Amino acid sequence: MNIKAYFFDQLKSFFLDKGYKFYANAGPRFILKQDNYVVQTSFNYLAKAKKIYGGKLNLSLNEVEDIIIEIQFPNQIFTSYLDKKEDFFATIGDKEGILNFSDVELDTEEKIIDHTNEIKKYIDNYSEKFIKKFTYLPNVLKEIDKLEIEGKYWNELLAGGPEFLFRGLIISKLCNDEKYENKLLYVESLLKSMADEYLPYFEKLKLRLKSLEPKYNIK
Repeated sequence: MNIKAYFFDQLKSFFLDKGYKFYANAGPRFILKQDNYVVQTSFNYLAKAKKIYGGKLNLSLNEVEDIIIEIQFPNQIFTSYLDKKEDFFATIGDKEGILNFSDVELDTEEKIIDHTNEIKKYIDNYSEKFIKKFTYLPNVLKEIDKLEIEGKYWNELLAGGPEFLFRGLIISKLCNDEKYENKLLYVESLLKSMADEYLPYFEKLKLRLKSLEPKYNIK
């Protein structure tokens, strides 16, 4: 049995019926493109272990990622992201939805069916709520501020390496956040202490955000 082929055969019609497209290149994934955002779920197949990981959703928000691609950040090739066809940076990963399945070898059809049924259950139970909540940027900002109060970093919600800090600043500015200037200082301090190679890109971002008009007003 071809484990990988059988696994995705169980999922394709489910996702396609919901408007997703299947992309097999550079890591299998299902992608749903909308006017202002992209929803995607990707998978990692470990052939020797006979295991497939992944399935949780992430969101790519155009109003955030367009600026990320414009500003860029170190150690990343951006070419494949420019045409917005198959590759999309994630803005937010789903941390609330529960995806249950056992970490077992997928060596029988029954195990694969059980595994893919859990993915379908997760999508049916959580995807609509996740998309509705986090495509509205003030909701994202609210969660970012909650993390700060709890003494946690924004990457508990926002995706990526140190560039998650850039995403937080873009969201803050777009929401006309009264704490935006404080967030600028916070990000600069973190980058100086943890990822100083990002500082030149941070300076570019600051200039870009000066001309960025807020789209929301949470004051």
